[in-house]
Amino acid sequence: MPDGAVGGVLPGPIGPYRVEGVLGQGAMSVVYRATDGRSGLPVALKLLRGELLAAAERNAVLARFGREAQIGLKLDHPNIVRVHDYGTLDAAQGGAPYLAMELIQGKELKQYLEADTPLSVQQGGALMAAVLDALAFAHARNVIHRDIKPANIVVQDDLTPKLADFGIAQISSSDLTQAGDLLGTPAYMAPEVLRGEKADARSDLFSAGVVLYYLLAQRRPFSGSVATVMQQILFVEPPPPSHGNPELPPPFDTVILKALAKAPADRYASAAEFAEALRHALVVAGTMQAPVPTAELTLFNAEVPAAAPLRDRDALAAALETALRAIPGQPLDARKLTELLDMLTDWQAGSGGDAQRWQSVLLGAGIEPLTELIVASTPAPRATPASQRRDWMPMVRLFAAMTRALAGTPAADRAKMSAARIAFDLSGRFFLYSGELNRVLMDGDNPDIQMLSLDFLRLEILQHALEELGAEAELAQSRSAMLMFAVQVIRKVTQILRACTDGNDGLARFGVAIILANIEELIVMAQRLFETGGQATGGLPQDAVAEFIAAAGRFASLSVEELRGEVATGAGTAESFAARLRGVGQLYLFATRLTAPDCAALMHSLSTMLYGLVAGLTADLGNAPVGDTGARSRLVALAEMASGLGWSEVERIALTALRRWAVAGVAA
Repeated sequence: MPDGAVGGVLPGPIGPYRVEGVLGQGAMSVVYRATDGRSGLPVALKLLRGELLAAAERNAVLARFGREAQIGLKLDHPNIVRVHDYGTLDAAQGGAPYLAMELIQGKELKQYLEADTPLSVQQGGALMAAVLDALAFAHARNVIHRDIKPANIVVQDDLTPKLADFGIAQISSSDLTQAGDLLGTPAYMAPEVLRGEKADARSDLFSAGVVLYYLLAQRRPFSGSVATVMQQILFVEPPPPSHGNPELPPPFDTVILKALAKAPADRYASAAEFAEALRHALVVAGTMQAPVPTAELTLFNAEVPAAAPLRDRDALAAALETALRAIPGQPLDARKLTELLDMLTDWQAGSGGDAQRWQSVLLGAGIEPLTELIVASTPAPRATPASQRRDWMPMVRLFAAMTRALAGTPAADRAKMSAARIAFDLSGRFFLYSGELNRVLMDGDNPDIQMLSLDFLRLEILQHALEELGAEAELAQSRSAMLMFAVQVIRKVTQILRACTDGNDGLARFGVAIILANIEELIVMAQRLFETGGQATGGLPQDAVAEFIAAAGRFASLSVEELRGEVATGAGTAESFAARLRGVGQLYLFATRLTAPDCAALMHSLSTMLYGLVAGLTADLGNAPVGDTGARSRLVALAEMASGLGWSEVERIALTALRRWAVAGVAA
């Protein structure tokens, strides 16, 4: 894999594609925003990180990656993410495979489900009907998805869904997937899949029914630990979705519960039949005007409210002045900030009024007094809450909005001078505070990590303020400081890890629970530093990265060996096992973000070592007799860790063992 793949220093061309930015990354791959040099079209370019593949995983991962490309190339449907191309880098670039996909402007359905404001019944129902159209198209071509879940449904900004990730899909007559393979996400698996039977189209419909239930009932039909969910899917009928959402019209209970029938024969015969029943329920419930052909289906049929009449501009100026002069003595809450921003918008959208009076209000009652308030109440590390205003960031946003509103007017220069004064002050404080935090971090063996984390949040606030003000020069300097601080955090984590592993009883002597808590806090801080620093982790000092990876490997090795000893002797608890394992996984996931030059061999060594330890531990627990609740709880933790690390084969071993308990009907 090319150096600098994660962060701002981008790799060179990948095949015919020019890489322009990072869209995201998983445990085993990075997705770039790129442009096709042949057509000029934008694409999402998914590149497998070969250095992270342990030998035991490599063949399976490469097969699934290739299958995703093979299926994506043959499925051309408006509700399926289109795959344009598939290739492999040359040996000099690492030889990793890549695929070029349609670039989607939107987010995963998972984010809508977790949002404070859920989608309406109309929106959720229409969205899932379109997903079912995509499934009908795939099923007609003998492709079973096998992993329908919110994370694999990408929703465009206009709420058009796109089904993604056919990496574990089943193709008729293919020998890549066999009955008994347990791949996918347990919370969305059909009962027959959990029993080890062959998945068919109706298995996808069950998974789609779980997603639809979650969307409309605003809660999952099956919940709890992995083992508990498996048992519920096999033996427990979910309550009607209207029990979770009393406002859900009755027709949806019948539609969704039919999709969630335990026996495949009791479900819909096809995705098209499911989609038709869902659309009929939308019509009966009065949430759609009338059924429409699939190609003409729109997700928004509600009437657009008439625009509110514009207010008199001189009255707006007077109201704005009154509100602005109240800010020094009255905190600026979210509602008041919205009102003030609406006033600015209304003025700019209207016509007439005294422009000179307007400029005078923005400067005299707004920008100039706010400049003094912002500078005087800037958040500072270790400051007492009583000395700071909670509305500091809203004041910055209002200041920036007023400055933009004065652009192109005679008052613009005075506004820019005030903005420059704030940016200069914030930049100076940023470097002062980051220096103080750096000294605290490196002072002694046991810094107050929680206090450091809170103080770092204040640094982030200062950086967000510089972004809001558009202070590019000061912002660039702050990002450099963030990256320097990140290096120090990495060195501190390495120091702690080395202390833990010095001597034969290092882990026990230092108190593992406390150490892991501190390490996790530091790692979270370092990850945020990378994000807010806007820099490539490839720009980190190579020695710091190499030392961290080596220390992390040693710590993880000792931790997993101790866990194996506990399993063999029956010592320890399932809770402490899960906590220790989570810490090891956190270390590894963080290490995958570090892509300094020439560290690929170290990463591969770390991955291979950890993989072997965790796979062996999983296999031992998987052979425990049914009814061993301690083994089952530990397998749940291992399955979750393997999923987070992208180790699908280890996850499959753990889930297959958990299935034995679920199928046997052992209480979770």
